[in-house]
Amino acid sequence: MAEDLHFSGYENWVENEGLPVYTGWGIHPPDLELKYWERKGVNAAILHLEAMGDHCNDFIMEIAPGSSSKPVRQMYEELIYVLSGRGATTVSQQEGGLTQSFEWQAGSLFGVPLNSLHQHFNGSGDEPARLLSVSDLPLMLNTFHNEDFIWHTDFKFMDRFGDAGFFQGEGKMHEVRPGRTWWETNLLADADNFELRPWKDRGAGGINLQFNLANATMHTHISQFDPGMYKKAHGHGPGAHIILLGGVGYSTCWPDGKTWLGEGGSMDELVMVPWKKGSIFVPMGYHQHFNTGPEPARYLAIGFGGFRYHVSSAQTGSRQAAKGADVSVKEGGIQIEYQDEDPSVLETFEGECRKNGGISKMREYLKQFRDVK
Repeated sequence: MAEDLHFSGYENWVENEGLPVYTGWGIHPPDLELKYWERKGVNAAILHLEAMGDHCNDFIMEIAPGSSSKPVRQMYEELIYVLSGRGATTVSQQEGGLTQSFEWQAGSLFGVPLNSLHQHFNGSGDEPARLLSVSDLPLMLNTFHNEDFIWHTDFKFMDRFGDAGFFQGEGKMHEVRPGRTWWETNLLADADNFELRPWKDRGAGGINLQFNLANATMHTHISQFDPGMYKKAHGHGPGAHIILLGGVGYSTCWPDGKTWLGEGGSMDELVMVPWKKGSIFVPMGYHQHFNTGPEPARYLAIGFGGFRYHVSSAQTGSRQAAKGADVSVKEGGIQIEYQDEDPSVLETFEGECRKNGGISKMREYLKQFRDVK
């Protein structure tokens, strides 16, 4: 019998770590049951979303009232969004090095500088604090397949701390163009309400801003679009982990014939992923976002590579995906324009709006792009 020589450093680590693993196209982390994680001294779980790809995973961590996580360092990037609670984090360039401390609350977003010694503290004596993180641990463990290297390396990445004010919410705006402009910092104290910029080319009255946190190779952006509207579809490989900061609606995914071949059924293989505040999902192939509620829909997207640091892959961090994000597929980009979308998209959306108390504004809006009865 042939010997199976396949080995995944990440899969092996997950099996040995003993944490619960949740799977699916979309998950609502506030509802999940967790288990004590000895490594970090908190309750935790791992999320393996259907289209997570090979680069990033997700962790849910909950710090008990008045407690803290263990101080650890790690040779992988981690971006953290606070689902609930309040507290503080300290980071240093290892023992005896420069130390920074900052406070966070529900709705905060921050980056853990690569391989820094860091520790999280729950600032409440009554309520737990629940954190959702996206990390590139799968990539790093599968690349080096050596756990000692991941958790016991002393190298100091001096460039990851940035300017002194980056941990206090200060930052630098890099003006590029709509959809590409980005804010460089380490902490967004209130990501749920951070001011965004217009991005008309993606449709639906959308606003957007890119972010680079802790000088990470992982990229971040926040987008928001109006009630009763939906954005233009676009297609790329797996790996964009999308966290809902507000609103209610759904997203659809279907094969694009390149990064997701499917079974040849195209939109016949469409998957609908419902979401609400606190939900997380990962799209793949062509996908489209729909706001069916009465409030703006706002989401945070995190993936490996992006507009600052490109990576050579079919994932969201490729140069092709970055350049073609708001360019029609007919012109070599990855976006499906409103005039080219399947007519059933509008009909389905209007039905879902009726279910969720929203009022569709798309029929009138689409008249500028195509004939709509």
